[in-house]
Amino acid sequence: MRHSAPGWFVRCVLPLVLLACGGGGGGAGGAPLAGSTSTLQIVLDTATGNEGLVQFQVAAAQLESADGVRTGNLLPSPQLVTWSDPSGEVSALQLRGVPTGEYASLHLMLVPGSGAVLTPEGSTQAAGFAGAELSVRIADGLRHAAPGSSWLALGHNSFPDLVAEAGGLRWVPSITGRADDGPIELAGLRPLVVRNDGVTASLPAAGEGLLRLAFAPDCTFGDDQSNSYSGRGDFLAGLSQDDELRVNGELGRDGSCLVRHAHRGRGNEGPRLLGRILELRPASTSFVMRVLAEVRRGERTLLASPVEVVVRCAQARLQRRDSRLGLTFGELAEGHLAKVKWTSRSIQNGVTVVVAREVEVTIEPGVAMQAEWQGRVQSVDVAASRIVVVPRNDDPIRFGGVSLPEVTVVVNENTLLQRREPAGGGRFAIALGDIVAGEDRIWFRGRVVGPDVVAATWLRVRAE
Repeated sequence: MRHSAPGWFVRCVLPLVLLACGGGGGGAGGAPLAGSTSTLQIVLDTATGNEGLVQFQVAAAQLESADGVRTGNLLPSPQLVTWSDPSGEVSALQLRGVPTGEYASLHLMLVPGSGAVLTPEGSTQAAGFAGAELSVRIADGLRHAAPGSSWLALGHNSFPDLVAEAGGLRWVPSITGRADDGPIELAGLRPLVVRNDGVTASLPAAGEGLLRLAFAPDCTFGDDQSNSYSGRGDFLAGLSQDDELRVNGELGRDGSCLVRHAHRGRGNEGPRLLGRILELRPASTSFVMRVLAEVRRGERTLLASPVEVVVRCAQARLQRRDSRLGLTFGELAEGHLAKVKWTSRSIQNGVTVVVAREVEVTIEPGVAMQAEWQGRVQSVDVAASRIVVVPRNDDPIRFGGVSLPEVTVVVNENTLLQRREPAGGGRFAIALGDIVAGEDRIWFRGRVVGPDVVAATWLRVRAE
């Protein structure tokens, strides 16, 4: 990731700023984008481990090929993007008029002075950014065929992304384009077509982009009423277009998603409340909440000033953000971040009272990021369940900003190991002994447990 302010800022962004961010964009060659069917849906994993919610306005976007040729602006109009969210829910933007090509990086122009950070206490602070252009390398490249729709997931790779300095806060992101078919969680999906072999769903946060959901043989299923399902058929039998889906799966560049856990909730067109628990009231199974923002269809609206409400949750499902299991009221604590889906709102004795349907709680200060690295397999030790990985070509492997000559990847029985076919297409499960030292390229995610050691949760290899 690099940032600068090239000449295209003057050509593409300055007119947008002068129009108070109300203008549209143009595709390659200046062609209008309205009605274009060639799209790139970009979803951003907002988990960074930070407690602040960070937003910047994006004024323009370009894709760049491996030989350095850029498209024109592909963003139809400026868009406010949430880059970091302590609840970890993805944000998105949609590019249109994307030409056929193979692309190595994405360039986003940020509107100067548009950065804002919502603190846990509810205050909003300005955030600066060095330069104006955010450049994001795309792992393994992006191949797009027009007319058509492609998907690209972005994610953070280092902590922290907010740095305090004399003038206030400065945003220092390290963002990369994730590998094809990489793990992701998507919430707020609308099921449109339900079949025995899968579901076609739209993601409102990504301009109602369409996803094809297929369910892995070991996929698990749940809902916001704590019901259990015997399998895919049982789950799909009760699924309707009025429901809302959350899935954990692997998102492909082609808009396919192999789902490993699916969760169904009743649809809710109203905004969800995002805020902090201030006071618990066990006698009435309720709590006082400082509302900091409202979330609707993937968009966050920050409140001008925090609002306190009483949340009644005797009939609501309580659940952890990072778990498929429910919570009891006794496990809630002051300071927890809560996202509330509600059924009714009223004023009682001058106090706003909402009746909750579902309360999602983030126990940790912020959802931990899932950094993703890539490299070349140098050696495999099956007995010790370890892989030594070294940098591939000129792509460094960095832990906490430090470039390392080699890292050790530790796997266990819960690590998902896959191989992807060299020419794209399918991926399939493998054993550690199937990884070929000196010949395989590797992508991996996990938790850093030492200066140069990662405990892997997911990894994929492919022959060079």
